Amino acid sequence: MMNVLLLPKLFLAELRRDVRHWWSYRLNALSSLGLWLVAFPFMMLTFDSVAAGYGPDQRLASLIGFLVWELCSSVLVATTDSVTEEAQQGTLENVMLAPVSPLVIFSSRITAVFTRQAAETTILGLALILILNLPFTLSSPVLLVTGLTIVSVAGVGLALGGLAMIYKSIDSVVGVVTLLAVLFTGALVPLNGLGVVFIVLKYLAPMTWGIDALREIIISGMGWSSLWIDGTLLGLGAQAVIFLALGAATFIWSVRRAQMQGSLGTY
Repeated sequence: MMNVLLLPKLFLAELRRDVRHWWSYRLNALSSLGLWLVAFPFMMLTFDSVAAGYGPDQRLASLIGFLVWELCSSVLVATTDSVTEEAQQGTLENVMLAPVSPLVIFSSRITAVFTRQAAETTILGLALILILNLPFTLSSPVLLVTGLTIVSVAGVGLALGGLAMIYKSIDSVVGVVTLLAVLFTGALVPLNGLGVVFIVLKYLAPMTWGIDALREIIISGMGWSSLWIDGTLLGLGAQAVIFLALGAATFIWSVRRAQMQGSLGTY
């Protein structure tokens, strides 16, 4: 049984590994940052020209959804990218032989990616807030709802990473999931006017409910009591536990299946 005191050291090691990887490809990362600093304000101008009156509240709603999607997309693909990279380099089997369980290792990697991406998304968000001249208040409900949303997405990421253990390359599947995350979570335009469709999406898509809740907190001023009374906190908490449990179970099953097939050492 692994000593829990090793977890912080494992996390720091994975964080250093992720930051060094980011630094190796810093030009791509900075180019992406610069692209969104131009593209997102342009999208807001386009929305305003198509739907006249796309004012500050609507722009802020779009910005909230976009930033959550930007943060979650990295977490969503973290495990799959890591598994695929290890498999291509022929080191995946070595990871399985480590004294720490694969689930703990790849969970630490997800946490490291989230930590680094959170800093990057924060910088992007602050810059866009200044460019668009939008009001924004960070509060404890915002942090909690964001955290619960990330946990749900991490569960889906673990499940996808597990499938990558068996099928090696599932880039097309991850690409489809990421695209659907833009369309069906209300990342750019709120979906809460779709009635029953929105209810189904917020239960099945791990980002939809979180994005909607964040908009209510930041734009409408919803507080702790309202979030508790209408069941948002309880629902998001249950959703996070369910998605994380299913993701972990899928990952563990996939590792065992890959070991039985003897396919960890091949790509």
